[in-house]
Amino acid sequence: MVIQTPIKVMMECTIRFRRPDPYINQSETAYGSIKRWRRARTDDADIAIFCTGTDHTHMDHPLLSWMDDWDMFLLEFLWHKGRGDYGGASVCWNCCLNVPQFWCINCFGAELYCKDCIVSSHAQNPVHHIQEWTNSCFMVVSLKDLCLCMQLGHFFTLIDTSSQLLHAAWFLATTADPCTVATFRILKQYHLLSFESKASGYKFYCSIAHLTDNTGLHPQKNHYEGFLGMVHEWHHLKMLKQAGHGHDPAGVANTQSSECAVICPACPQPLKNLPDNWKDVPNDKRWLYALFVAINANFCLKRRIMPRDGTDPGLSHGWAYFVDKTAYKVYLLDHDDMLQEKSTCASHNTVNMVDMKASHGLAATGVGTIDCARHNMKLPNGVGDVQKGKRYRNMDYLFFSTLHGCCVKTLNVPYDVACQWHKHLWECMATIPLNLHLDPLTKFIRFLQLQY
Repeated sequence: MVIQTPIKVMMECTIRFRRPDPYINQSETAYGSIKRWRRARTDDADIAIFCTGTDHTHMDHPLLSWMDDWDMFLLEFLWHKGRGDYGGASVCWNCCLNVPQFWCINCFGAELYCKDCIVSSHAQNPVHHIQEWTNSCFMVVSLKDLCLCMQLGHFFTLIDTSSQLLHAAWFLATTADPCTVATFRILKQYHLLSFESKASGYKFYCSIAHLTDNTGLHPQKNHYEGFLGMVHEWHHLKMLKQAGHGHDPAGVANTQSSECAVICPACPQPLKNLPDNWKDVPNDKRWLYALFVAINANFCLKRRIMPRDGTDPGLSHGWAYFVDKTAYKVYLLDHDDMLQEKSTCASHNTVNMVDMKASHGLAATGVGTIDCARHNMKLPNGVGDVQKGKRYRNMDYLFFSTLHGCCVKTLNVPYDVACQWHKHLWECMATIPLNLHLDPLTKFIRFLQLQY
């Protein structure tokens, strides 16, 4: 199909076919052409649309113009609820043998097919939705009821908008005796939708359920928990794939710390965006290659204590932005008896009242982060749970965890409690695991006190 664009105003439309088609006239007015073009059999004819017309002032108010044609739009809605141009058809136009009474919601066009033709045409599209004409209206019927068989070796529930199962682009909820699967297409759709619209998994799943049956007369089994598990695994696999670990001969288990994180492309990165002689610049030019590191926490991201951490473990072990949970927890437990020093220069409630913060029933009262201050990107291994406000030991571990491999010599560290936090920073580093230590003799660090 070849469509000439752009089309500003469609006052008169001519549809030309490179070879004749029995379902359509060669030249019609705009309304008739649009109707017939939509119903045209595109597999039998190559269509070219050429639209002519000029701009008119009434097009500056499209809603007023549309009101003149709303009867036509309403009739078209009703046309789709019936059999359209096939109301008087007694034989299937495809095979010319049986009565046409089936159509597909997802396929392009509104042609009616007989049972044999609709099944054969959907051998490669088993998740399409089929309706059957019952002499008064269309009723939903499944391809399974029409005897379409997919030899994949399992019986399961499929979630979709429209080994063997994975080869068919169907994602398993469980690897042993799978009863629920979702198509790759629906997982990709929710992955993008969750970023762009911030839609929750629950609302998305309910929308899919209502697409299946919006009347409530045929309640569907609840597969929401299985859907969330598949989304979790999908996100994890996409991260590994995009980080190149699908080609690692040693497999996923060979992934190293922070290898899946996307680093800030604008921050100074040696061997990537810095000149070869960046280390040799004079002191008055060091600011050109300085890294701005912001420290903050979000206390709205609370997490309750879950009794099934052993059976529902995290998939990433420090491979991206969160620190390795095991080493982080061991450090916090070993230094749980450390008292929080009170602020002597300002009254910071998050510091002075840290031991009074309510945490009953919570595994985490918030999340601490180490960010790129100029470009608002999380730094690798710079995110972790906090248990009671801004405890220094939590932020110390995150700070050294994300910067221990940093080659940049000049660091600017803005922090709202920097006046108190930086006093004993190097003493606290002695309690951090040796592989996370910084060399203070090779770094020029400037701590910046934020004022709100």
